[in-house]
Amino acid sequence: MDSPLAHSPVQPVKSLLYWRKSKVNGAATVPVILALDPSGILTMKDAGPEMVFAAPVSQVSVRFTSWGTMIVQAQGRQHDIVGVGASLSPSPSAAQLDELAVAQGGNTGNDGTATRLGSSGAALSAVDGMGTAAGVAGGIAMEYAYFRGLEAIKAWQETLPLAGASVKKSSMKAMKYFTAAVLAALVIALLVGMFIK
Repeated sequence: MDSPLAHSPVQPVKSLLYWRKSKVNGAATVPVILALDPSGILTMKDAGPEMVFAAPVSQVSVRFTSWGTMIVQAQGRQHDIVGVGASLSPSPSAAQLDELAVAQGGNTGNDGTATRLGSSGAALSAVDGMGTAAGVAGGIAMEYAYFRGLEAIKAWQETLPLAGASVKKSSMKAMKYFTAAVLAALVIALLVGMFIK
């Protein structure tokens, strides 16, 4: 007997994410639109808008890392996708923002997944240049942007297996531990600074 899920249509989703083409060059982390259509085709387009890949989701394998990177294997190539760009990343194009806005307005999915993905992507478009912001306010803004982007990645982690992709999940807690360590170091530094005069 087939499960009801086997006959369920694929929930279309679309979001603005960032393709990390280089692990060392922040300018090579570029905005892309990742989309899953109702027929089960997963696509990624850059700001060109050039098609980076288009493949049946059942032929795609995805691994999620503890730091929130989505590593997509599609059509024989690996694509590292993250939720927020680097400080040197180019801005999303007007066409990308328009495409996302249309997708948000036109999607009435009852589980909220597509809306959540789209909203996270739209929020990221407003954080251009935050990596260059100085001081505590800049750090807080960057952390907020990171966690908004992480939510978009987590939503894809839940969506892709339901659509038929081969997925290796992650709890994505590494950034929480890193943040706790940084905050602890700041508190210690403040305490030391107060007692050493």
